[in-house]
Amino acid sequence: MIRPATAFRFKDRFSQPGSMKSLFEVLGKWKDAVYIPPKIEQSTNHGGTFIFRNDEVLFAHYDESPGTHFDPNEAVKLAIEAAN
Repeated sequence: MIRPATAFRFKDRFSQPGSMKSLFEVLGKWKDAVYIPPKIEQSTNHGGTFIFRNDEVLFAHYDESPGTHFDPNEAVKLAIEAAN
């Protein structure tokens, strides 16, 4: 199931210069790969981004839907700030 947040995230990504080139490079490697999850509910599993200090959660981002992941550059910046 695609949610509106996914469509908006794709729009944001596609409007960035050069983003389609990198997307096609990645997708080109998957041209023969098809994955169908054994259970339909597995297709709605989403990830997230987390920064910890020992047992303390310093930052948590839960992906709302596919493609709505947290900016990896911002995650690295937050992790470096947390380490200092």
